[in-house]
Amino acid sequence: MRQIYLINSKAIAGVDDVETLLVNHIQYYPIKKSLLDAHISPITPQKQIDSLIFTSKHAIYALVQDIEKHPEMKSFFEIPSFVISKPSAQTLQKNGFHVEFIGRDSHGDGFSSEIIPLLAHRKPLYFRAKKIISGLDERLLEAKIPLKQIVAYENKTLSLDLAYKPKPRSVIIFTAPSNYHSFVQNFGWDGSYIAIAIGITTFGVFHREVEGYISPEQTIQSCIEFARDIISKYP
Repeated sequence: MRQIYLINSKAIAGVDDVETLLVNHIQYYPIKKSLLDAHISPITPQKQIDSLIFTSKHAIYALVQDIEKHPEMKSFFEIPSFVISKPSAQTLQKNGFHVEFIGRDSHGDGFSSEIIPLLAHRKPLYFRAKKIISGLDERLLEAKIPLKQIVAYENKTLSLDLAYKPKPRSVIIFTAPSNYHSFVQNFGWDGSYIAIAIGITTFGVFHREVEGYISPEQTIQSCIEFARDIISKYP
């Protein structure tokens, strides 16, 4: 029987047939300091920007964490947000942010195509990871959108013992490109593995030797259900 592994930045509870393997550590950056360095007022950011862009929950968490430390930054709750997916939009709304647009195509390429016309006369601020591969920033800048960017967090690879390496024939779910890179850096790749990517961007970093698939929907639950379906067909 194949084992399902979720390669993620945090464990999930209540799923008995899925083992979470943490290969990255998320480091949040001090947002207030970064705003000041970028000449954006943390108290009245509307003077420089009029919209926010999020493509990751970690960027949201980083901003929320800084607002909790610096309540004078609460004006960010009032700035409309453009967000790549429904799960991230729900996280924003749960924390009190105003969501203006939710991407229908929760992939980097599709999301940029959706928001470029909407941001034609706007001044957006993109909260992002230190390293991104979607090219969203480049596409917006090429479209002459006056994009400002704040690095909100960084994925740092953990060094793991080989004892944690998934056994052969495992079905392995990757929730971000960085998780795949960190996994391979730690364990290499077994040709008997089956990989599931949460989206096109993650799938795009798989090496050509990887037997990989894209989840029908860009949620962890959909990835898990897809992995179970694979196991039922290829036990």
